[in-house]
Amino acid sequence: MIFSCKQETKNSMPENYLSKTEIDSFKYKIIRYIERLPKFATESTKFHAQFDDDYKKSVPDLDLLYYYKNKENTIYFAISKIAPSIKLKKTATVGRLKINEKDSIIFYEEAFRTWKMEPKELEEKTQVLFSKYINNENLTEFYTINSIPEYYIEFPDEFTSFDTLSRSWKTIKK
Repeated sequence: MIFSCKQETKNSMPENYLSKTEIDSFKYKIIRYIERLPKFATESTKFHAQFDDDYKKSVPDLDLLYYYKNKENTIYFAISKIAPSIKLKKTATVGRLKINEKDSIIFYEEAFRTWKMEPKELEEKTQVLFSKYINNENLTEFYTINSIPEYYIEFPDEFTSFDTLSRSWKTIKK
């Protein structure tokens, strides 16, 4: 696949929308969906106050790569975190959400998660994918089944999809 890694995205740098404090607040708002569960937490208990400190400590480990808010107040985001690896690699999660007047998330969807990559490669590929995502372009050419030998999107795939009701990735029963 040949494409320009320098493709511009619509005013999608987080600093164009949010202060440093607001970026950290946004990361904390979605961290329970993005980050691994703290020790002793479960999917049903991850929002309990006893885990707040664990999540707060993880906020600096996340990088809000891209952020875009459209006219309908849908917020699109690309956020990366360190992935388990011998050398530094990261994954990115790209999605969208809506927030109500009480600052609560009323809709949350992860569109895709990338494969783990070295930071420079991840940022370049995520920029292209994010731009296509916010412009409602088809991303299927970047799914693993269609992009080999390059790796872009790990999920969704033929076995995994995002469930907006539970706000989590689910295995598809075949």
